[in-house]
Amino acid sequence: MDQLEETPQPDGPRAGDSKASIKFYAGGAIIAVAVVGLLLWAMNRPGAAAFYLTTTEISDQGATPGAEEVRVNGNVVAGSVRTEGLETTFAITDGDTQVTVHTDRPLPDSFRDDAATEVVARGSYNGELFVASEVLAKCPSKFKAKT
Repeated sequence: MDQLEETPQPDGPRAGDSKASIKFYAGGAIIAVAVVGLLLWAMNRPGAAAFYLTTTEISDQGATPGAEEVRVNGNVVAGSVRTEGLETTFAITDGDTQVTVHTDRPLPDSFRDDAATEVVARGSYNGELFVASEVLAKCPSKFKAKT
């Protein structure tokens, strides 16, 4: 005669369990609010959604406020590069709008005075002239497609 022993069942939640679950949910809610807050803060920062603006976008936007720096991307307009010492002025375009860029910083070795040179410049725009504190040039591809 085998008799199964009954295991005692708790009558309900223990007093300590309800406090632990409240702490668990409160901690989870705090973490969720913090994550959502950080995401909203990050997305509302200027330039958070785009690495750079095109020349058309910066021209339409107008002058940058105060000391705010932005990045602008475009291809060098062939024949537009003028150099005097370290100061260089050149034009870039996205195919629609042309923006003149001025910098007193050294240009990268990959910078060329031709339309195939893609440039990203960081600086400020006064509505007519983009004054760059940094100029980056995209390296040309070393691989050519077979024709």
